[in-house]
Amino acid sequence: MICKNKLATLLTISLILLCPCIANAVQSGNIEYNAAAMLFDYTQLDPVPVLAEADKYFDIAFQQIDNNLKEQYLNLAMGKYTLATKIIPQEKRNYVQLARIFDEMKKDTLAKSNFFHAINISYNDPYTNFWFGEFYYKRRDFKRALKHFNIAYNNGYANDYELNFRLGVIYEKFADLMNAKKYYTAAFSINPQQTSMQEKIQELENSNYEQSEYYHFIRE
Repeated sequence: MICKNKLATLLTISLILLCPCIANAVQSGNIEYNAAAMLFDYTQLDPVPVLAEADKYFDIAFQQIDNNLKEQYLNLAMGKYTLATKIIPQEKRNYVQLARIFDEMKKDTLAKSNFFHAINISYNDPYTNFWFGEFYYKRRDFKRALKHFNIAYNNGYANDYELNFRLGVIYEKFADLMNAKKYYTAAFSINPQQTSMQEKIQELENSNYEQSEYYHFIRE
């Protein structure tokens, strides 16, 4: 019985002595792993195939009707764009694409964080500002949307149909009918097939427009 107690005591002491060694080994292993990860130079990777896959998954995601499949492809695209930000950290488009993914996932804080990251790289970039404006436009924050849309317009997107249309809608909601007509007319000249745009322009030219039910509806 005494021998068994001594054996148990020896085992306990051995475990006590061994545990710090195990803990130190695990800690050392984690430090070495983290150090290796930090030392890895992602910029040496080829971004072309990574971005090709990212864009492919992104496009497929927005073609999906099934929400589960859409989420799967968005997550795949997210992973590739995240990797791309490590390979080419100063490429603003990757952050915009991540922002658009988070926007679609209704993760507004993450979306805005990536939009601002892209803005900090290039404040006047039209692609960044168009999609940041679209982010606010979808949320009916027309004042902020207008700010970013105007930057996009003044930096290369003046001939974009969607942008001119969005600007027309915003100015119409602000009751600035002169500017609303200006941008609707520009949108129609870019895409004359949009006959509804011609009708909208004619409505704005109508002297009774401000008393019409449509005018009060569009401003709500």
